[in-house]
Amino acid sequence: MTLAERLEANAILDRLVADEPTFSVGDARRLVALLPMRKPRRFTVLVGLGLPGTKTRGQAAGHGEVEMEEPGETKTWSSDPTPVLKIGGYAITHVPGSITIALMWSQTKLDQSGQSCGLLYDTATGEPREMVIARQVAWQVLIFMFATTRYVPWKTPRQDGSAG
Repeated sequence: MTLAERLEANAILDRLVADEPTFSVGDARRLVALLPMRKPRRFTVLVGLGLPGTKTRGQAAGHGEVEMEEPGETKTWSSDPTPVLKIGGYAITHVPGSITIALMWSQTKLDQSGQSCGLLYDTATGEPREMVIARQVAWQVLIFMFATTRYVPWKTPRQDGSAG
């Protein structure tokens, strides 16, 4: 993609993910045309491991006992190592019929709800059908936390020229 195409795609992405109940059909069609497509994968596994933080206690001259806390960190691994297209603050994956739009640092958050969305379109005509947004459901078994992310309906298309 050229710099001009990246800038145009970034502006379109900002408009598509804006807080409105609808999205522009023209923007969606143009984004489908702009973004390069990759081969689809049937199944992807994303594993996150949350490591606990540490606490340090000690004596400080003139202050007495003090405690410092280091935050924990999260390590993630994906079975889909294929690089995604990075445009502005978004990580984009375009497969036939679907464009996934994720915030650049979304995988650093444990809760993936609202961190990514998708634009679904007809592969034959390029006509946008709807936008969906990520919702995470988590459950804990002993010390293990399991989570699944589903995409639920979010926005409907509107013809250009009408207010959102």
